[in-house]
Parts: sequence; C-alpha cells; structure tokens
Amino acid sequence: MQKVELLLPAGNEECLRAAVNNGANAVYLGLSKFSARKPAGNFNETNILSAIDYCHKRDVKVYIALNTLVKNSELEEYFRQINIAYLAKADAIIIQDPCFIPLIQKNFPSLKIHLSTQATNLNSFSIPEGVERVVLERELPFDEIEALAKKCNAEVFVHGALCFSYSGQCLFSSIAGGRSGNRGLCAQPCRMKYNNRYVLSTMDLCLLQKIPEFIKAGIVSFKIEGRMRSPFYVATCARIYRKYIDQYYSNSFSVTDNDIEDLKLAFNREFTEGFGFTESIVDSRAPMNRGLFLGILKDGKILLKTGIKIGDGIALWLNDGTRTGNTVKWIKKDNVSVSKAVSGELVEIDIQSPEERIPAYKTSSVEKEFNLGDEIPKRRPVIPETKKFLSAFIDVPNHSEIKIFSKAYNKKSAIAINKAGADVIYYDVLKDDCAEIKPLMTHSRFFVYTPRIVSDRQIQEIVKKIDKLKPDGVLVGNRGFLKFLNPYELHFDYFFNCFNDVDLSHYKGIPIISPELNFNEIASLKNKNFIVFVHGDLVLMNSREKLKAPELIDWGGRHFRVRRQNNTTEILNYKQIGLFNKSREYLKHGVKYYYIDLEKNVEDIIGIYRDILTFGDFDDCRIRKGHTTGHFARGVL
Repeated sequence: MQKVELLLPAGNEECLRAAVNNGANAVYLGLSKFSARKPAGNFNETNILSAIDYCHKRDVKVYIALNTLVKNSELEEYFRQINIAYLAKADAIIIQDPCFIPLIQKNFPSLKIHLSTQATNLNSFSIPEGVERVVLERELPFDEIEALAKKCNAEVFVHGALCFSYSGQCLFSSIAGGRSGNRGLCAQPCRMKYNNRYVLSTMDLCLLQKIPEFIKAGIVSFKIEGRMRSPFYVATCARIYRKYIDQYYSNSFSVTDNDIEDLKLAFNREFTEGFGFTESIVDSRAPMNRGLFLGILKDGKILLKTGIKIGDGIALWLNDGTRTGNTVKWIKKDNVSVSKAVSGELVEIDIQSPEERIPAYKTSSVEKEFNLGDEIPKRRPVIPETKKFLSAFIDVPNHSEIKIFSKAYNKKSAIAINKAGADVIYYDVLKDDCAEIKPLMTHSRFFVYTPRIVSDRQIQEIVKKIDKLKPDGVLVGNRGFLKFLNPYELHFDYFFNCFNDVDLSHYKGIPIISPELNFNEIASLKNKNFIVFVHGDLVLMNSREKLKAPELIDWGGRHFRVRRQNNTTEILNYKQIGLFNKSREYLKHGVKYYYIDLEKNVEDIIGIYRDILTFGDFDDCRIRKGHTTGHFARGVL
C-alpha cells in the first residue's frame, strides 16, 4: 500500500532541517523569485542544490513553489528559475498559471508539475492535462474532496493558516493595499479590523483527527501550511502528524490531548476542521497566536489549566483585544518559591493583571525541544544553462471596432444597457428570468456569465441551461466550463488572472485582462485581443464564509460593500474603478474592448464612455471624483 505523503513547509534552511529530521516525506520551498511567500527566507541558486541534495540523501522529496502570476517582462527570468529547479533535480515544481504547462513540458519534459491551490482547483473539469498533482481548494466540502481524489492525485492542506478568500480569487491586498497576494506579497487585510471587529480573520486548520477519513478518501499528500513560521512549528507539526499517519497504518489511531496541546503551543488562532466539515471558519478576536489557555489571572494569582515553568512565555489578553507578552520569572505556591507548577494548582506569578480578571495564555515552553539534525553541507551553486525557453511574441492587433461590454444585474438594467448601445450584455445564467432577456436585445449581443465557484455537478447543470438558452456567447467564470463550451464565443472573467502574452495565446477567446497590471504593462502586450476593466465595482474577495454586515468599514473609514452572489460572498472595493479619459490612452495603443460592471445608472456611464472613446469633448475633472484608477499608474511589484 502506498502511504500518504507528509509534506512540510521549508521557509528557510532551519525549517527544512526541522521538517526532514522530524518525519517529513517531502518539503516545499520557494526560490528568491516567483514564490507565493516572498517574505520567507527562501532559497536561491547558491544554496538550492545543497538543500535538495540534503533532502534526497534522507529520502525526502523537494517541491519548488513557483506559484505566482508572471508579467511579460518577467517570463524569461521565470523560465530561468524553472531551469534552476530542473538542474538542481527538484522532484516537482508548483505553479499557479496553468497556461504555462505546455511550455514547461516542452522545455523540461521530465519535470513534474503540481498545480497550486492558487489556481482555484474546485472541480475535476478545471484540471488541465500535464499535471502530476493538484492542490485542492481549502473551501471544498469533504464529499467533493473525496470525489476529486478519485479523479486526480489530490493534495490537501491539513494544518495551518487559512485564507478568507478562495485562493487565487483575492485582490484585496493588491487593490486596497498595493501588495499582491497573487505575487507573493499579501498584506493580510483579512487580519485587520472591520466594523471594530476582526470579522474576516480565520482560525487555523487542524485536521489531525480526520487523518483516517482523508487517507480512506485516497488523498496522496497531506500538506502543512507555514513557510513563514518557525522551525519549532515545522518540527512539531512534522513529529505529530508523522506519529498519527503511522498509527493509522498500524491500526492503532488515537489522538491524545497532549499532542493537540503541543500543536496549539506551536501556533494557533483557535483550531477549526475547516469548510470540509463546518460552515464558518472565522474568529473575530485578535488574530494572534493563542497558545494554551492558562487560566484567569487575578491579583497575580491563577488557577492553572495547564502546567508552567520559570522561563515560559505568557500572554495576557486585555478587554480591548490587545495582548501583552511576558516571561515567567518566578512562581510561588503556598508562598513558597517553586520552579514549576502543574494543572489544577493555584499559584502566584510575577505578572500583574492590568485589569481585574484577565485571560492568560501560555505561548512558549522552556521544556519544548526539537531536533534540527545535521547542518546542510554547502555544495556548488547551480549554474543554469544559457538557453532561450520562449519564442518571441509577435504582434496580434485587434482590427475590431471599439466595443463596450457591460454586466446587467436585472431585467430593467439589461433593457437600459441595450438602449444605451452596449455591444455585449453579460447576464447571470442562474437568474430565473435569464431566458427572457435575449429576445429584448435589439442592439446588444446577449452573453450569459457563469459563477466563478462551481462543482462538477453545478458545471454540468449550468452547461445544460446554456445549451437551452443558446446565448450569443459566454463570459466564463471558471476553467471547468471550457471543455463544454466550444460552440460558443467565449470571454473570460478577470479572475482567470490573464497576465501575459502566454496566457493570451493559450485561451481561445477574449479575456478581461487582470486589473493588477498597470497601463504600461497592458499596453505592451503584443496580443491586443483582450478587454480592459475601465469602470465599475471591482470584486476584491470571493469567499464561502457568510457575512451578516452589508458593508465592512476599515481602520481608515473606507466602506467595502458586501454582497451575496450565487452562494458566494463578494467584497467590493471601497471605490469604483473610473478611468474616464485615461481610457483613451489604451485606445492609442490598439486596445479596442472595454468592460463596465455597475449595478446602477450603467446606461449613463456607457454614454459617457462612448463620448470618451470617440474622442468627443468631455471634461472628466468633476465626475472622476470619488473614483479610483486602480492599478492604472502604480501596478504591483
């Protein structure tokens, strides 16, 4: 029987050693570029060969994460980094962009490809040919995980931090904070306060108790999140998950409270078993490490819920949500100094409570040791071959007339948009009145749009509805639809993350180009057959978590609207995109297609952009107030 793989994070050399010497079957790590955890220590061409050699001598595999979106100007360097991984004999690379698969296969035919959870892997139809393994989305219910594991080599996260948004479907940090999660620099806006609470902050995943179910489901790899965490965390997770995986195969599986406590002490924001088994994963308290609950501190005394020693770390959680960190310097029991105390004892410690009664947590233990094993011997650096991996892109002009594409959110809006002269209307395929819209279109072509978040079953049901409706085309929200929609003209939602000319040549249709690219990056694309988002509500997050509040107000007073669309929570940017006269700059560079996404007054905006794009005399100084140009000028790193 092939045992499930235990896959640990290696954010630096110490973490790699902690993983290898505490039970990992494989590690995943990043190079200095194109890693979804760019701030981690990571590896480079100087030490990657030593790291991989160290692992391979201990029968541990190495997967290199090159799982970010890549700009045109970076493609050559991206493939040079793959070449480094290839020459260093990495066991696989992890990528976000499925459009790169044919090029990787052509240039590195023996290199295995794992498709990152950043690719939003929700259904079997979205899994491209050529991938060895698929990292499933953490939002999937267990029955869907089980079904997908029968159709592909499935890897699942079993422990660590969770995102509020579906992976690869988050623009919050990028648009509102200027640091892109799709580029490895997430600023974690979900860990900030909104409406004076941490309403987006997720608990940490812990599926230790679910090991039997996932092994029986056929999962091939258990992945621990945490390339930004400590060697102690990595070693603890490796040791404990190794123990219980081995127990399962020895028919003696029984999780102890002590091991759960050790995992909590390593790091936790409270544990959850995730969307596989529950409907909510948030904890609105401060998003910091909880540690172990020690008891209620009052006048320096505490009835212990777990043992402590001199030198242990203690955190006090104040009523305002802040936390103070302390180290135990002395302990008294019955007025006698002791070096340690155990659960159930009433003791006095040298930490005074700034409030009358305050929860105390143990955050570190002096007695917790872990094995780092031998140091990594230094070997020669990788010297990549001088080779060109990409052909030069040729100009692919767009010879079409100027066209405006607009979403319509109800029948009344669709009629108004048609009257205003939009070339294409996108209408929700799941709305009950969808079939009524096409006959009303006297000017606009009628496209339906699909959800972004869909299962196998939902895709098949929606495709049947599309075939019955016979629209002029489809705005596709998820890759899983592509196998079924060949007869239709296809446009692609901006969450396809089309970022470069490789993507544009791969998809047989017209994408809305990623709003994370700036003007110069978009204008320099050789293939001009794409749509630019020029006006409207930009979706920052797509989440399975339900929110009660109609808007989120952040620390700066910005209001982010919340809406529910097809069983998905969407968080919208606090300002609408409004390029207005700046749109003409795109037109000068051969861009002909423009996208508008508004719920109200869209017909007026269509008229304005018709004037702008025909270079009519239009002063936008007053109207552009209250709008944002997004990444038009700044872009992302």
